[in-house]
Amino acid sequence: MAKRRTTRAENTGDMDAASGTADEVGLLRQALAAAGAPDEVLRMLDTGGPDEIFARLAEADVLPAPADALPNLIAQWTPLLARGVDPLTAEISGLEFVAAFRSAEPDPDRFAEMLTALVEDTAAYGGAAALAFLRAMAAVGPATVRPTAAEAADRLVASGLTDRPWAKDLGTPKVGTCFGYKDDLGAQETVAVTFRYGRREHAIAVLIDHDLGGGVKDCWPTDEPDQIRAAYRISAAEEGLRFADYQPAEARAILHQALEQPPCPVEPDQIEDVDMFLDLLRSRTALLPDTGPDRNVSTRQRVSRKASSAATVHRLKVSLRGARPPIWRRVEVPSDTSLHELHLVIQAAFGWENYHMWMFENGAGRYGIPDRELDIRSAAVRKLHDVAPRKGSRLNYTYDFGDNWEHSIVVEEVRAAEADISYPRCVAGRRTAPPEDCGGVWGYEDLIEILADPTHEEHAERLEWLGLSSTADFDPAHFDLEGINQELAQVAAGWR
Repeated sequence: MAKRRTTRAENTGDMDAASGTADEVGLLRQALAAAGAPDEVLRMLDTGGPDEIFARLAEADVLPAPADALPNLIAQWTPLLARGVDPLTAEISGLEFVAAFRSAEPDPDRFAEMLTALVEDTAAYGGAAALAFLRAMAAVGPATVRPTAAEAADRLVASGLTDRPWAKDLGTPKVGTCFGYKDDLGAQETVAVTFRYGRREHAIAVLIDHDLGGGVKDCWPTDEPDQIRAAYRISAAEEGLRFADYQPAEARAILHQALEQPPCPVEPDQIEDVDMFLDLLRSRTALLPDTGPDRNVSTRQRVSRKASSAATVHRLKVSLRGARPPIWRRVEVPSDTSLHELHLVIQAAFGWENYHMWMFENGAGRYGIPDRELDIRSAAVRKLHDVAPRKGSRLNYTYDFGDNWEHSIVVEEVRAAEADISYPRCVAGRRTAPPEDCGGVWGYEDLIEILADPTHEEHAERLEWLGLSSTADFDPAHFDLEGINQELAQVAAGWR
């Protein structure tokens, strides 16, 4: 599908020349090399001070003379003064400029300092094009620069200049439709959110990759949302997936979770898009309402919920299969808990350390970290009430595919949540869980026997392996309900 691009002249050399310092010479070399400048041009930067170098480049028509740098840069914003320019065009022009500036000065502190100085210089220079630049920076510039740009633009208006029509709506489009699709394994997900400036509609298209951590893999604006919708429908149909319309609050939940994770672009065009448009996606996501149907897609969202936000809870008995005497936990979790969240609850309830592979399985399929070869779908997007909806429903949970700790999960009850209870919680259980990497159920039985026999040749070695000074510190019959609930509270707090 086509990605919108608003082209505009960019001359990072103007910014470097205007600063006139030795540091900018190095930045200018990088910018010219990246632009494919020939060797004879790059050799002009090898000798002399900054002033001499910039004068030499100006004589060769590679850069304008330093005195012309600021006027030439401001002149690049003249197209935004034309009749019919819409706010989206102004936003994209600003985003492209910020991306070019960041490329020339990747250090965040230096970048913000230089851009703030440029804003102040532009305000002092004045003029309609300068006002257009300042309005764009006030809308899409870095957060530290926006207040300075807005104040500078207001001063120019107070001096007698007039804002272009697009300035009054900049950054505040009306929310439209939201739609997308995802694959059955939960590996990747696409979302598009449409917005409208007056009669002109645009969309932000987003690709989320759950295999790469659930962050934004690609995002870009387009002024052809109908084409994006049609392309999504075709792609979903070709791959046998379900195309869906989302409520704006649902789209916000999806995008907010993705934006909480590190971006994960792979291809060069994805890297360029994310660098340029991620801030636009953030600002557009903030415009979406945060009330409405809750899709609960977050793998890190809090599980601790009061009854006001969790209509029902599932009471589950989770038993370690093959353990004799039995080892089990009875836990209560909101019915809309994702299977990824349930995985973390079980880890805390049994004292596992969560550094091995894991998987849920029942007649509906396998769920865990998505793996196409193993036919494992994403546990992050599947809810407990979907795979185990009623009393008597069952699930299998396997942790550590080497030691193969298999757990049977039975839904004992589905009931209304209590108003004064925080979930998840453990309400009962029996015996301590085996330590990690002890060789599975049979290995744990051997460990218990060895620790019970001080004369066993491996007795001291096993104590040392467990980090214990004596067998008095090891009690397989111990069950610490309070300690487990403290662990569950910490897990829930991490999702807030």
